[in-house]
Amino acid sequence: MKATIRNITIGLFTIGCFLSWIHASVAQMNNAVPVNSTNPVETMAPASSPESTNPPLFGQELFMNGKPDAANWLGNGTFSAASYKLGPGDQLGIFLSGKIQQDFTVIINPEGKIHVPTVGVIQVSDLTLAEIHDYLKKRVAKFYDNFALDVMLMQPKRVLVAVVGEVRKPGKYQLSSLHSVIDAALMAGGPTEIGSYRNVYVYRDQKLFAHVDIYDFLMDTAIPTEIFLEPGDRVYFPVRQATVTVTGEVNRTKQFELKPGANERFTDIIKMAGGFTEYANLEKIEISRLLPSGERKVVYVNYLEILNGADDSANILMQNDDRIHVSSKLDYIHPRTIYVSGEAKRPGEYPLEDGLTLSDLLHKAGYFNRNAYMLEAEIAKIDPNRPTKFIKVSLDSLFNYNGPDPLLEEDDRLFIRRIPEWQVGPVVEVSGEMMFPGLYSITRDSTRLSEILTKAGGFTDDALIRESKLIRKSSKITIDKEYERLKQMSRDQMSKAEYQYLVMKENTRDVGQIVVDFYKLTKQHDQREDVILENGDQIIIPKAPKVVYVTGRVSNPGGVIFVPNKNLKYYLEKAGGAAWDADVHRTKVTKVSGEILDDEDVSSFTPGDIVWIPRKPEHNWWQIFLQTMAVAGQIATIYLLIDRTTNN
Repeated sequence: MKATIRNITIGLFTIGCFLSWIHASVAQMNNAVPVNSTNPVETMAPASSPESTNPPLFGQELFMNGKPDAANWLGNGTFSAASYKLGPGDQLGIFLSGKIQQDFTVIINPEGKIHVPTVGVIQVSDLTLAEIHDYLKKRVAKFYDNFALDVMLMQPKRVLVAVVGEVRKPGKYQLSSLHSVIDAALMAGGPTEIGSYRNVYVYRDQKLFAHVDIYDFLMDTAIPTEIFLEPGDRVYFPVRQATVTVTGEVNRTKQFELKPGANERFTDIIKMAGGFTEYANLEKIEISRLLPSGERKVVYVNYLEILNGADDSANILMQNDDRIHVSSKLDYIHPRTIYVSGEAKRPGEYPLEDGLTLSDLLHKAGYFNRNAYMLEAEIAKIDPNRPTKFIKVSLDSLFNYNGPDPLLEEDDRLFIRRIPEWQVGPVVEVSGEMMFPGLYSITRDSTRLSEILTKAGGFTDDALIRESKLIRKSSKITIDKEYERLKQMSRDQMSKAEYQYLVMKENTRDVGQIVVDFYKLTKQHDQREDVILENGDQIIIPKAPKVVYVTGRVSNPGGVIFVPNKNLKYYLEKAGGAAWDADVHRTKVTKVSGEILDDEDVSSFTPGDIVWIPRKPEHNWWQIFLQTMAVAGQIATIYLLIDRTTNN
């Protein structure tokens, strides 16, 4: 029996020693730093490609308003066009006045003819309104005299045309014959990002009928000759071949399409850009050209010499992807500045203009604050090559017109001092849920917090007393450089002491907030919370939210909309119920007034109350097991010693 007990004891001792060794090894591994460890690599997102700095293409603005309303696009009423050729489907109005009073409305038939009573059938296809007017007048004159004749186009014929190629909405569109290629392009949404504006093809009767340049419509001062549509026309927008970018001091900073075969030169593009602004540097204009190798070559041209005919070779023939930049004369001007510091209403930096005097500068700076020292101001004359020179001036004399008004120079600095020991009086600010928020005067080193709360009329019904704050700006400290350094480090880069310091700083309350328990002060009349106020203190009383906060170990912590007469169970259910590790028997409720109660002591809830469900205490069963086995090993060791002693 004794041998069995001895064997068991030895076994327990061995197990205890082994587990103790495992525990020590694990602890050492957790605290050790690997030999080859490196700082964690911060993965940088790939730098996005810079956005294109190219301005928009000229002509795009014509199509920005979208597709016109097709219901109103065909039009109704009376139209007139001197070059318009009549054809089948056109509706004409013929009006006779004088001895006879007659009017006719006729539609040109598919054969191009109309029938006019008394006159008969007339062939009018391909005639203009002026031509048919003269012809009808001669025919009617055979039957009547002393009459007047008018012919009007009442309704143009409708045509079906196709708009294809690089347009946003290619397809067939029904328009009127008084609409042009521009109108068809508008219906189709305009060219795409790569569509041409200057080389639009119009096919008629299966043949190329015309080329249309939309830039002529946008830029020519004279009304351009427009091509009216006819049935079966096909409008084709090809791919744009070449563009030139113009930036800087021009009236239109745009990209401009080059017209194929037009051999447009530098001056042509400047004309498209609307000419130069008044600040343009015409003597050195930059032209950047893309070479076949992919590199760019820069040349500079003198526009004045081109304009005078002195250097026509500088009027370069433009190519695709050329870039023209017109610099500003202002770029060559060194900005001259002067400064105002001190008790001016608008202190700061101001541009120096010729002839600017001290009184002019004071006018720009809004003159003075109440506490400005008017008897003496100082102008510092800054010269990089010499010691600073100081000039004292009397502002009072200046504005009484009996003192000097010095002319200011570049880099001058005006200092307006404050009246010594100027003070209106210490005040504090009360904001938030008080009956009378605002500014209140205090007596230095005497006025207490409770006095100001009484003067402010007390709390409103919506006041969140427990979250009220007293902020004192003067108590704020400088930036903690050690804290800022630790924030940039990862956890494994810190020592244990550094990590503890970081956690402490992140959980420290704002040092600008004076620790005051407003609930104890106002409800329990605890005089220890009644601090003495200082100038500039801010008393902030927040408003209670219309929710009850449920925090801690619940499935969905957050604010639950307040519902009168609801109990704790209701708010827990709204928050998703208690979590698996919640200790609901230790639930606490912090009332909006600041009072902390057990859940069974809460009879009703009010907006702003906080329900806190704590976590069940955690048990480290592995640690308990290790400690138990260690104790067992020690007991076994003692038993073995006693056993050996008694046996000997």
